[in-house]
Amino acid sequence: MTSRRTSAAGLLAVAALALTACGGSDDDTTTTSTTSSATSESTQSETSSDEATETEETEPTESESEDAESEDDAEGEDGAAPAGLAEPGTELSVGDTATIPQGDDGATIGLKVTEITTGNSADLSKLKDADKYKDYTPVYVQYEMSGTDSSSELGGDILDDVDPILADGSKASTLILIGTSPFEKCDSNSIPDDFGPGDTETTCQVAMVSAGQEVGGAQYAPYEGDYADDGAVVWKK
Repeated sequence: MTSRRTSAAGLLAVAALALTACGGSDDDTTTTSTTSSATSESTQSETSSDEATETEETEPTESESEDAESEDDAEGEDGAAPAGLAEPGTELSVGDTATIPQGDDGATIGLKVTEITTGNSADLSKLKDADKYKDYTPVYVQYEMSGTDSSSELGGDILDDVDPILADGSKASTLILIGTSPFEKCDSNSIPDDFGPGDTETTCQVAMVSAGQEVGGAQYAPYEGDYADDGAVVWKK
């Protein structure tokens, strides 16, 4: 799993609008990559079908068997998530908590979508080059992160692979904030140091919607792995 693992501390506040979720241009462009390979001729020797071939079967060693069992335990039955993690394809309501993976080393956090609030275009006036966003309305998606037995190693990381979604289930465009948020209604916090069981921290994402769009919730949807193959964890209003 690829993780951004970007520390929010010490960086200047900047904003960028991610528009990939809103669809591409009207012109579809297809790029075709052609690979040519050289073919070498080799002489093959024929083996008579009358000759019997004996196959020797060997039993796996004890260590090989233990390794296979360990892999099966880690993956769970039928590719299910390890114990304690939300199963791929889980659907939740706003206010429900799910335990999800974070980072590159198997750490987890608890995550709850607590509130989805629509702002107004005036909120965007605090941004540099605010005119670029005049056709958008900000929607603030609030989260509560909770510590687990493994979350202490995530100190300084931002919430990863979680994004607001539109009412139709597609990923919403977001305003990516690095550093201190200029929005009083949406404070984007990183995971604190020594973040363990019983600890909580809030964070927020700014979804950007145009006319006719509505934010319907959020999802945990990494680009690869079981949650990419078998379905995201989704919170809906």
